[in-house]
Amino acid sequence: MGFMTPSATGADFKVFISFNAKAGRWYTKRDGQDEPQFEVTDMTAVFDMPGLQTGWFKFAANVAPEKVMDPSFSEAASNPGQDFKRGFQLDLYSEKNLLGLREFSSTAGIVIEAMNSLYDLWLAAPETATGKLPVVRCVGVQPVTNKHGTNYQPKFEILGWTDRPDAFGDAGLPAPAARAALPVAAGPAAHMPPPLAPAPAPAGAPLF
Repeated sequence: MGFMTPSATGADFKVFISFNAKAGRWYTKRDGQDEPQFEVTDMTAVFDMPGLQTGWFKFAANVAPEKVMDPSFSEAASNPGQDFKRGFQLDLYSEKNLLGLREFSSTAGIVIEAMNSLYDLWLAAPETATGKLPVVRCVGVQPVTNKHGTNYQPKFEILGWTDRPDAFGDAGLPAPAARAALPVAAGPAAHMPPPLAPAPAPAGAPLF
């Protein structure tokens, strides 16, 4: 599947949501405010799976990430240089849990594995052909221990389906296609206790 390639630099910076694999926790911040990021305790949101993109990312503290996106899932961009790693990005939306539109990206191997599994579930679901988008919840984390220590892998579950939120913009995206799995590599991690699994939403309560 081909995607439009955004500019690697100079684009409007979206507010992020990040998953800290060392702690097994989600974090975001408020729009347009220089205040500390806060923990997202119920990571339930609409995932813009048709807008999922892959590419090369370079993350550094206190600056917007540098990124060079792939022309398509089947055609990887050239490695732009040292400290860039393979990763993905897509938009998430929830006024209730995320305070609006957020951009989720990661180069962590265990996060990529979790997203690969979610992508395959989305691709196989009959609702995908109707243009519906999945409402996804992180229902917990799974510890993964290796020579570098312990990281936590998010466990995603599709709770339901919804029309495309206006916050995602134009729905004129290519039809979904099989993607090539990104290479995964665990990095060093310091062990931290993961958060407790979020409590189920009350019956009839809005999911996002």
